[in-house]
Amino acid sequence: MSSSKKPRVLFYRDLRSLNSGSNGGNLKVRDAFDYFRESDLWNPKVCFSPETKWFPERPNLWTDLRDEGIPRLDPQPGDLLFFSGRDWLALPAAERRKPPVPVLNIAQPRHVRPEDGRREFLAHPALRIAKSAHGASILSEHGVNGPLVTIPDAIDLGALPQVPKQKDIDILILGLKQPTFGKQVYEGLSAWNEEMGLGLRLHLQLPPKLPTRNDFLELLARAKVVACIPLELERGGEGFYLPALEAMALQTLVVCPHSVGNLGHCIDGVNCIVPPFTPEGLIRGVKQMWEADSTWQQALRTAGRETAEAHDRPAEKRALLELADQAYDMWSSYPFSLPLPTDETTPQRRKWWQFFNR
Repeated sequence: MSSSKKPRVLFYRDLRSLNSGSNGGNLKVRDAFDYFRESDLWNPKVCFSPETKWFPERPNLWTDLRDEGIPRLDPQPGDLLFFSGRDWLALPAAERRKPPVPVLNIAQPRHVRPEDGRREFLAHPALRIAKSAHGASILSEHGVNGPLVTIPDAIDLGALPQVPKQKDIDILILGLKQPTFGKQVYEGLSAWNEEMGLGLRLHLQLPPKLPTRNDFLELLARAKVVACIPLELERGGEGFYLPALEAMALQTLVVCPHSVGNLGHCIDGVNCIVPPFTPEGLIRGVKQMWEADSTWQQALRTAGRETAEAHDRPAEKRALLELADQAYDMWSSYPFSLPLPTDETTPQRRKWWQFFNR
């Protein structure tokens, strides 16, 4: 079927800053775009907001589509909308309340927090995609308007950089999302390194981001041990948390606290160490990992690689395309509610992160 005859999947991206379009969220939206483009049934199109800025010195995940963007969203019968984050604002308020075509919407557990501006979007009709089973349980308990399916994130194993024969970073601390936390971990490990005379090569990653995601993956590949610092629960936690999975694929030993979305792939004592989510807890976890028996370390690497291989792209692609194929049937049969113009999402009975420990 020629692309002109295929129903469209319409995407919307609003990229205003230097680092826009290069984070993990944009990576998964771009993956979805590519899955539809590779299919025989769909014709994906992207509309970039008028405020989108392009930085020649910093290409992002959407730069290659800059000249292919459509001028506006104009969904027609048979089309789908694919939204993530604040993409809902591309529609007029009346169409957000009653979309003209089915909407596939990536939703994160942190969106249920009262202070999150995306919380109100959970009241709009959509076929929602959660990135982890635990994230789905939080969204379900909070209440969303429409079916909720879980499609775990995947990584492109074939696109990962080669693992160097000699890794030149002993311990890598990922402080990009929480710089102060990262500095505390780095200082604690530096004091231990000096006190014990270990001579370890420590590296602390702080803002700004590296120019490309491949630069970040190459950094991960150079590390023997990585101390991951995801978003804390009080700040919303993670929808999935790709860096831990990417590190496992790159044969890097992982120390990573739980943060909602990574419960399914960060399994304490099996493929990583899961410490308490404090600087002291992470420091102890890294020390334990560094001092561990080499046989156990290798068992963690092997299990980590198996975990990464279980999250390869074919399963993610298949699940998304199956959802798209069923979208119109689900849309017509689901008893969506029609939110009033002033409606907000279901009031919470308790702090959202209490769902995390149920």
